[in-house]
Amino acid sequence: MKISNFTPDRINRGQISNYKKILFCLLFAVYCLLPAVSFAETREFTLTVTDGEIELNGTKFMVWKYNDTFPGPEIRVKEGDVVKVKLINKSSAKHGLFFHGLHVNPRVALQEQDIVVEPGYEYTYGEFVAGPAGTHLYHCSYNMAEHLSRGLYGAFIVETKPTPAGSKQGDEPKYDKEFVYILSDWNSKAENGDDHYGAGHPRTMLDNDITTINERAVTGDNPIVMEAKKGERIRMRLANIGHLPHTLRFAQGFIITHEDGYPIPQPKTQDSLTIYPGKRHDIVITAGNPGKMTFYHSVNMPKSAGEIFEELEFPNKQADEHKHEHPKTLHDSSHDNKTEAAKELPIFILDVKGGKSDRSQRL
Repeated sequence: MKISNFTPDRINRGQISNYKKILFCLLFAVYCLLPAVSFAETREFTLTVTDGEIELNGTKFMVWKYNDTFPGPEIRVKEGDVVKVKLINKSSAKHGLFFHGLHVNPRVALQEQDIVVEPGYEYTYGEFVAGPAGTHLYHCSYNMAEHLSRGLYGAFIVETKPTPAGSKQGDEPKYDKEFVYILSDWNSKAENGDDHYGAGHPRTMLDNDITTINERAVTGDNPIVMEAKKGERIRMRLANIGHLPHTLRFAQGFIITHEDGYPIPQPKTQDSLTIYPGKRHDIVITAGNPGKMTFYHSVNMPKSAGEIFEELEFPNKQADEHKHEHPKTLHDSSHDNKTEAAKELPIFILDVKGGKSDRSQRL
């Protein structure tokens, strides 16, 4: 059998040509990934837990603090950063650490977040890659109901990484100002010894009577003031670490852009938002004409299963009762807290002054 054109030289030249093509493809792939990789870095944080005390509405609460602050210090990284968090326990109780909403690797999720750090010891959680981009939380993972009721939580913000040059995906919208607020609720009766079940017990949660926004109690006469200039875009990152559903109402309206850290496909415009326990929402406001505008807060409990089933079974019952019953006999006194309108208190003031500077308008 004769193969006249089959020579070693031809084989070598063909192989070399294929190798060149493969090498070129690999180098091109690495080049495309370089812009994304260059933004990633290793970020290390230390949280030291200590015993502490805070006063809310005249009641002193025994709490635990991260780095002597309540809530704990904000952790802010970029998407793709490698994160390590060291927990040092200098308190009198056991504690752990949980990353709420973050996509941690299986080792952290299944093993480390169940690790309990005894008093006098420390442990480093991680490494894990920060993501997804959005508003998240960190908090104690041991005896969570009580420990969250005693202040062991903080914001964990993952910023969207810049998109590579030439990418079809656009950068995240720009905002002139950003505010991060964590809502929670507390039980003064349990802390004063009037309720023997104690802080964080399921039987005390519905009686929580104090709402906090970050470190201050919501009393109606001490709203947080957010200053802005006309036309500025304001991003508010809101999280509820408490046990009750908290409702915010802003008559001028806002746009809900993210839920639990993820962008909403079709952002919604509305004037009220109920944030349930563990949930996070990002909202955007465009400052209008100069003046002071108020956000109101209330606690709105959802209907019980019995009430929902009763409405489904007897849809006309409530209307008939209002027509024929005397107003005093409509509601049993033991259910007044469910039927009466939730009390609204001012929680934020948006104070708009003048307009943007010429430089801001040019940008």
